[in-house]
Amino acid sequence: MERSDGPVIDMTPDGKFIEPPKPSIFSYLLRLAAFGLALAVIAALFWALVLVVPLLILAGVVAYLVFKPRAVWVNQRRY
Repeated sequence: MERSDGPVIDMTPDGKFIEPPKPSIFSYLLRLAAFGLALAVIAALFWALVLVVPLLILAGVVAYLVFKPRAVWVNQRRY
């Protein structure tokens, strides 16, 4: 079993550090496009929710007002 005493430092034999490769401009643009697309989808879902929820509440109130009196009228007995 290997024992790890700390982080591994990548060095060349002459004592210089190895630098990781820098990402290309294409990589930055791809990340920016993915972030923009995700932000646009979230914004569209938010506005759809803001517009649809009041309509659903209004439809529920209208349905209650339309069907409640009918249900009371059907359940009443005439003597």
